[in-house]
Amino acid sequence: MKALLGLLPLLPVAMAAQARNPVHYVLRYPQAGAPDVSVTITLPEPAAAPGSLVMPRNYPGGYEQVPYDSFVTHVTAFSPDNKTLGAAKEPFGPRWTLGRTGERIQRIEYSVDIARMESAIRSAVSASKIRPGYAGLLGYSVFGYLDGLADRHIELRVEGAPNWPVVTTLASSTAADYDTLADSEILMGPDMKVSKLPGRIPLVMAIYSEGPVDAGLEGRLAREALDLVQEYFGDQPFPRYTVQLELLHPLPGHDYDFSQEHTDSGTFSLSVSAAITAQSTTHRRDGIRFNYAHHMAHCWIPKRAYGAGYRPFNWEMTPVIDTIWFNEGFGRYAAIAALASAMPPADAQAFRNGQLDPLRRLVDSAPAFLRRMPLDMLSREASFLYAEDFRTGLNVFSRGALMAAEMDDRIRERTGGAKSLRDALRWLLQWSAENRRPFEPEDLPRYFAAATGVDTADILARWMQPLEPSPTPLK
Repeated sequence: MKALLGLLPLLPVAMAAQARNPVHYVLRYPQAGAPDVSVTITLPEPAAAPGSLVMPRNYPGGYEQVPYDSFVTHVTAFSPDNKTLGAAKEPFGPRWTLGRTGERIQRIEYSVDIARMESAIRSAVSASKIRPGYAGLLGYSVFGYLDGLADRHIELRVEGAPNWPVVTTLASSTAADYDTLADSEILMGPDMKVSKLPGRIPLVMAIYSEGPVDAGLEGRLAREALDLVQEYFGDQPFPRYTVQLELLHPLPGHDYDFSQEHTDSGTFSLSVSAAITAQSTTHRRDGIRFNYAHHMAHCWIPKRAYGAGYRPFNWEMTPVIDTIWFNEGFGRYAAIAALASAMPPADAQAFRNGQLDPLRRLVDSAPAFLRRMPLDMLSREASFLYAEDFRTGLNVFSRGALMAAEMDDRIRERTGGAKSLRDALRWLLQWSAENRRPFEPEDLPRYFAAATGVDTADILARWMQPLEPSPTPLK
């Protein structure tokens, strides 16, 4: 114990040393209209060769393999005296072997073909984009890392085309580690409209639209959503939230009108026809507000409270996650409850039913083979097929959200309205912050009972089981 206690003071010292000696990243896009960007990674001290440059093949909440490494070109490594080292792509994984034994690596340079990326990747929220007056770059699609240095502090500099404004979602263009850098966004260009809306969590709206857009109305809906979601969870875990809103003319065969959460921002890549105006119906505005709230809620669940498989994140290969029902289902229900909390009771109940009833119908009408899957098995299937075969995604988040709703109902009923699922989720977030590790699903009822005094173990157990039995095999 004495030896362990003696090491503890060294931990903040080591962290401070990493912050003083960060890995430096420079992203360059010097010419408007060019199809690619370049990245330079400079190490604080030379690294022994051979080393491995790693590019992601998936991202948190993507639940699919995305071959970002296939758009990387001109990988070059340099020694401390600026000599070129060898860089060879490995045959199967998203890695390049840099240098040979006895050499030292000081700097890595490469380019990323964004135009080819957007053309090849059908999902609009998975691809970065470049237009004559705009570039929207997802961190995990352009930034790689040297294996072994992913935990190091990072400083980022962005050099855009002349007179192009630049927005990064990183606070002060620094990142605590590679995960934080990769889950950020770099947005730039004169055709991007940027506004800042004050609030408990300041909101940045960065909008690029290829058609008419009511930026003020979009901002008001996003501001309302963020305020209600923040109030639901109760804390302020990041200094600002950025909405990257892209309203685009869809490319043939591509999927639009999806959104994707990041650590403290969201990508909302929609078709131009999805833009709202002053003439848009109340129902349409409610739908846009809920979409903002849903993905904002993911900044808490699962970004800060999560089950096994979500963190630590494996950037090279899609992880198998047993708890996507929690990530997507409880996150969705939190957004529903957050928006309902601002409504009169009758309207709140109608809104809640309007969100949950379609999920019940979806689960009831699901193919038998999906209904016969335990929820953890369905989650494992969705780890790879969430959007590719959206039946898995729809059913896993529907069953998770309905479980959350049933727990909320019981907690409210047995506490006379004094407690709700919100109290349970706040308790879980605090536990996650203190313990910095995944929860075990079987522990959730115990945690929720500690927060509310209400037992929900039977609800969890029932929803984890198949919804209908498998047929008895013939003898």
